[in-house]
Amino acid sequence: MKFIDNGLGMTAEEVEEYITQIAFSGATQFLEKYKDKTTEDDVIGDAAVQNNFILKSAYAAEMQSVAGSSDRMTAIGYGYLPAGMPVGRAKLMARRAAIVDAQRNLVEIIKGTAVDAETSMENYLVTSDIVKTKVNGIVTGARIVAEKLDAEGSYEVTMEVPMYGVGSVSDVAINAVVGDSAPVPVPAPNPAFVQIYNQISVNDNSFGSGYTGVVIDAQNSGILRTFCPAVYDTKGRAVYGVNNVDKNFAVNNGIVEYAEGSGQWSRVTAGTSRAGENPLVIKIVGLRERVVNKCDVIISEADADKLLTENQRSHFLDRYAVVFEK
Repeated sequence: MKFIDNGLGMTAEEVEEYITQIAFSGATQFLEKYKDKTTEDDVIGDAAVQNNFILKSAYAAEMQSVAGSSDRMTAIGYGYLPAGMPVGRAKLMARRAAIVDAQRNLVEIIKGTAVDAETSMENYLVTSDIVKTKVNGIVTGARIVAEKLDAEGSYEVTMEVPMYGVGSVSDVAINAVVGDSAPVPVPAPNPAFVQIYNQISVNDNSFGSGYTGVVIDAQNSGILRTFCPAVYDTKGRAVYGVNNVDKNFAVNNGIVEYAEGSGQWSRVTAGTSRAGENPLVIKIVGLRERVVNKCDVIISEADADKLLTENQRSHFLDRYAVVFEK
């Protein structure tokens, strides 16, 4: 859905006053001013709508939003059929108001999305005009996936934007974090650990080896899903994170795959997740504290060295074969 400038002449102040009212209450001032307009583009035609109102922070009290899918963010918007005008025109205005409301709600969802342990999308929206412009474009292009008019005169529109892929929210978030930096290798394991671990492996053929990925068991920890999670050990060593992942891969697939609930856990068990058929499973010690967003996991120093040692054998971290179970 795009807002098109037909030169109707609404100022930014008029947009803020009127479109908010029509979105929530069918305000008579709005209807009176535009009662003779007959098309959707006539009603909302000014570039001020595109440039100013989409990024307003206020939103309806009855807003409903869903942001739980792995590949999209979804919001619902409402508009109400105003009285005293032909049904067709009233329906058109209510539908447009519902779209405006849904788009505004999408912005609120995006703003509240955690990027990493210390920042959210709102931080970047406030400090970066580039991020603001990109988010504006994403929301303007949001796809309508459902719409309906109920018997009480309320028009409901459901819209969604992609969470991953080129032109998605992750595209904006990952680029804001890493810029043009190239990925760096994960750290090497402790040499003393490697020596002992390799000796055990020689004496026990069933020990280790052949892992296709790693599953980080963070179930019941309250971990927050973010675009840039990280793995640390109890000594504070950064084991795996956004700086170790190719940017294009991260934009399209995420730094890690999240498995939440029995349906997604079953994929891990079946060997169809990113971690493959024979993953190394590591239980977390806890989550990083003293951060804004609790999205980073902590594993023991021994488990970190085991993970990095096995990666030297199978190179599964080079394929970003990491799953967080939450």
